[in-house]
Amino acid sequence: MPHSEKRLDIIACADWIGNLARTALLEEVYTEPKPGLVDPFSNGAHRDMDLHTFEQSAQALEPYFSRMAKAGLLNSGDPQQLFQIIRRIGIQAEKAMYQATDGVNTHKGAIFTIGILCAAAGACQALYGNITMPRLIQMEQRMVRETLLNEISQISGMSETLSITNGQRNFKMYGALGVRGEAAFGYPSVTELALPVLQKGLKDKKNWNRIKLQALFTLMSRVEDGNVLSRTGSKGMKEVQQMAAAFLKEGGAYRKDALEQLKVMDQYFIWKNYSNGGCADLLAAAVFAALATEKNLKFYS
Repeated sequence: MPHSEKRLDIIACADWIGNLARTALLEEVYTEPKPGLVDPFSNGAHRDMDLHTFEQSAQALEPYFSRMAKAGLLNSGDPQQLFQIIRRIGIQAEKAMYQATDGVNTHKGAIFTIGILCAAAGACQALYGNITMPRLIQMEQRMVRETLLNEISQISGMSETLSITNGQRNFKMYGALGVRGEAAFGYPSVTELALPVLQKGLKDKKNWNRIKLQALFTLMSRVEDGNVLSRTGSKGMKEVQQMAAAFLKEGGAYRKDALEQLKVMDQYFIWKNYSNGGCADLLAAAVFAALATEKNLKFYS
């Protein structure tokens, strides 16, 4: 293949992966009603952001996700170095996000999580010519595991007064590993919780919006969400998990009256200042993984 054609293939593949990432972010924010979270009908427990803010952010981030995918396509032979490359791109992506949203943090966690998966997807495409879920996670692990476990160990030895991020504080105070832990251990919340719910719902030809809600509440019932911990501590986290588990036990998003029930729950979450932003990012990551690895994916509205 001529060099120019190979370069075009790399750009096209990187742009395809970047577009999947933007689509996944939009699929998350368009899911409704999501108690405490921004969706088309509610700003949830947020006064500084709305649907338009998320749309602007997703659009601004797409080219950076494409750049991370391109880095994966070009650096598949050195996964740890690839991780360092995309972290630098991630810093630039954060600046673009803040510029697009007038300083509002809409997708900082998603930049980290979906950025890693974009690079891993690009590396898989370069090495194998396709992207499967086992290969995606295997590549992600080769990229990040050693580095992030070392960072977690360093944070563990850090005094609370030196902890500067919400994630570091949550780890010191509650033992929550956050996005670093998810990445270091192969995104178990995506592979073991959210993705199976998405796959089963699609197989059963359920309504796509309700499938995503079911996956979100599965995450909310099990994940120690860093955003909830930062806002309301372990007591709030426990109540959110209990409410999500009770919702699922009663039939979850597939119940006939589920959407009305969730609108009522949204008002309660707003009052309590609960917002499962971490779970929302994991839902977006699961949607991205499904889009990248499953052919002929069909949504039923």
